[in-house]
Amino acid sequence: MTPNDPALQPAASHYRIPELLQDIRLLDLLELSGTTVQASRLLQLSQPTVSRRYRALAQDFGLEHQPRQRQRCRYGSTDVIRDLRLACRAHRLGAGVARIGADLMHRPLLAEVEGLLPVPMRFRAIEDWIELVREGVLDGALVSGLDLRAAPRLDTTGLQRVALGTLPLALGISPDLASQPRDGFPPVLMPHRVLAPGLNRTLLALGLTLRCLGDGDEDHWLQRLAAAPLAIPLYATAAPMVGGAPLVIRPIPGAPEAPIILLLPEATPAERLFQVAERLRSHPAWQGKGA
Repeated sequence: MTPNDPALQPAASHYRIPELLQDIRLLDLLELSGTTVQASRLLQLSQPTVSRRYRALAQDFGLEHQPRQRQRCRYGSTDVIRDLRLACRAHRLGAGVARIGADLMHRPLLAEVEGLLPVPMRFRAIEDWIELVREGVLDGALVSGLDLRAAPRLDTTGLQRVALGTLPLALGISPDLASQPRDGFPPVLMPHRVLAPGLNRTLLALGLTLRCLGDGDEDHWLQRLAAAPLAIPLYATAAPMVGGAPLVIRPIPGAPEAPIILLLPEATPAERLFQVAERLRSHPAWQGKGA
């Protein structure tokens, strides 16, 4: 999601986090975007300012930046920081907005949901989504049941899984590529198999050729798609734009339907989050399917 996404402007325009909690927002956006450069763009601050404020937070709260850290926030967390993040969550939900994370495949399902704050788009491992929701960085995360099934020993303590329904896997292809005669599908741009193990196994079993791009942000993915004859995995829903035109959605013969799961915290003022879940269930993509 980008700050300029029209579907998110109503929430983004009227919600303001208190000055007291602004540094926690900065810390959250570092976690969600992955770099001080990207966080500075979202915060409309200079990169040196973001770096300086993070260093001050790190010194005050004993935080350590560990880019390769698993199971914990990469810019650091403590019990005190987690409590402050949960305070931010309570303020967001009390104001009628929520911060829901999703990757490029799932983001179109959020476009019709009112009251969502912009969240930088990245592909992440299921463990990372769980940690971000548990820590209070996110209020929820939209994920694939294929990847949940591929990691059966996940620790989801403190979280609940809300099943929204199932959608068939498809591919998104640029309009220029779709207009060219071609046998079969082009190679499929994919996150690393560690980030999407279930999706990788499923597409390989369907005989598709995969090209790994790691966990780059949305702009990186769409730039690669515009520059080379590649496809990206999607659901049979509204597609992202490339070069001002939406991707062409192509069904994959024999592709299974993937369960879509909303990960939510258990202990929280949940009314607002269940409203988000119900609005997701009413999305046109489900075409009347039940969860």
